[in-house]
Amino acid sequence: MEEPFYRNGLRFSCQRCGRCCRIPEGVVYLTENDVQIAAEHLKISRDEFLRRYTHREHKHRVLNEFSNGDCIFFREGRGCIIYDARPEQCRTFPFWKQNLRSKEAWESVSEECSGIGKGEFYSFERILKIAAGESEAT
Repeated sequence: MEEPFYRNGLRFSCQRCGRCCRIPEGVVYLTENDVQIAAEHLKISRDEFLRRYTHREHKHRVLNEFSNGDCIFFREGRGCIIYDARPEQCRTFPFWKQNLRSKEAWESVSEECSGIGKGEFYSFERILKIAAGESEAT
């Protein structure tokens, strides 16, 4: 079996540019833990958070978005207003399995994400943990 292209690690540092928050066809899936953390961060109840900021999409709870596709928590000039309590899906980007499947997939994501190739070094082991949902990118 071929060694993963990221065997020697990768660099990533979120630039808080908001490009990943502004994908018209993007959907942010929420875990129960995501809901609890965000509600606490916003100092509102879980039920109020669900009512104000989420909706059901098939069997999944997802974040609302503005009519232009921007995430409900994205603000121009500020970025994510719940950055410290952002959902797991956001905390693990760009180390998603589909982005790690090939060097070409990673390079494609890097065209949109200016933080790829910059800043903090992520070891192979840490990347595997993030992709498995056992850790997060910072």
